Amino acid sequence: MNEIYLLVGGEATRLQPLSSGIPKALLTIRGERIIDKIIKQFSNLENFNFNLICSIKHEEHWISYKTNHNNNINLHFEKSKLDTAGYIIENLDSMPDRFYCMNGDLLLNVDLPNFINASSQCSNSLIGSFEVEDPTRYGVLEIDQDSKVTQFIEKPKDKSYGNKISLGLYHLYKKDILSINKNLEIPCSFERQVFPALSKTGLLSTYTVKGDMLDVGTLESYISAHIVEGEENWVSPNNVQVSESAIVKNSVILDNCIIEDNVTISDSIISSDSTITTGTIINKEIIRKD
Repeated sequence: MNEIYLLVGGEATRLQPLSSGIPKALLTIRGERIIDKIIKQFSNLENFNFNLICSIKHEEHWISYKTNHNNNINLHFEKSKLDTAGYIIENLDSMPDRFYCMNGDLLLNVDLPNFINASSQCSNSLIGSFEVEDPTRYGVLEIDQDSKVTQFIEKPKDKSYGNKISLGLYHLYKKDILSINKNLEIPCSFERQVFPALSKTGLLSTYTVKGDMLDVGTLESYISAHIVEGEENWVSPNNVQVSESAIVKNSVILDNCIIEDNVTISDSIISSDSTITTGTIINKEIIRKD
């Protein structure tokens, strides 16, 4: 069975108060939790054992999630902030010989089967990448003719280093990380420490996927993830009352909400159990009952 480690310690601070006290991966998109979307996507491909690397501050949330879930899920808790690679580096001796790792708050619309096939044929660690129109906004992967990553360029001035950026999905070999482990310190970052060290020793390749990904960590991206082509809004089907005189544009309304008369809501998120009273105007806001 394939092992995958999902990094789910994030809090989505830019989505507060919607995300206050809640792990980002437990937020919902069109009524389905982000983590469930990820698990379903991988489970439909092959047999995976899911390992969630969680923050200890969210222990109660994750234990409740595991208790009510049927998949092969193991919980691993960080007692302090270890950065993206810290838990894995700290527990490297007990890690499997090879494993997948992914940011646990991403929505992927890519050719995952091809990535998995490429990882099975690659003898060293592999990082998923995809191409963007404007690489100057990102950290770019410079690669050679053999698809080996040679260096990471932070926000290049032009396309001279290419336009491939990290997907946030990796296939890693324990032996590769052990070879650079003496130079790593915790807290430890994949992006700033592990991957640059692997690339210097020729142990990091990339596979460029077709498609795109969405990180739902902002007001705009969270709304965008809900609204499909041809729709103006997403209103939960679970006990939501919207007055006929209300105007709602490019917004998300979650469960058990009441939108009263002559309310105007635009580019906003209305959290579950909220009541928006008569005549209220809301623009580019996140509203939560408490």
